[in-house]
Amino acid sequence: MPNQKLALEWLTFARKNLETAQLLKRENHYTDVIAFDIQQATEKALKAVYAYNNESVPRLHALDVLYNYADKMIHFKNIDIKQLLIINDYYIAERYSGPKFSAPKIDEISVSLDLAQTMIDQISDHIT
Repeated sequence: MPNQKLALEWLTFARKNLETAQLLKRENHYTDVIAFDIQQATEKALKAVYAYNNESVPRLHALDVLYNYADKMIHFKNIDIKQLLIINDYYIAERYSGPKFSAPKIDEISVSLDLAQTMIDQISDHIT
């Protein structure tokens, strides 16, 4: 039996990160900070699928791994895997900045926000 309640909690966390990213973008905030919230929104949305299926939610941040599991259940549409991997890098860049660090451009942030919103919408449709 699906665990809709726990899945919805994960989606609530995902939406909070997404709304934070959208707010910060409107306020022309630092794109690296916005990017981190986009990554977190995407990660938490994908973890909602694990919760829904009564699977142990993995303690990892690799969006490709999380996506591969969730896609077997949802069969995502209009998800650009290359963009998903860019979003995945936001977590590493924010947490482990170094000499090669650079903040994402605002147009990249816009594309990433759209992808995160699309993913959250599709996951929400699946679990509700």
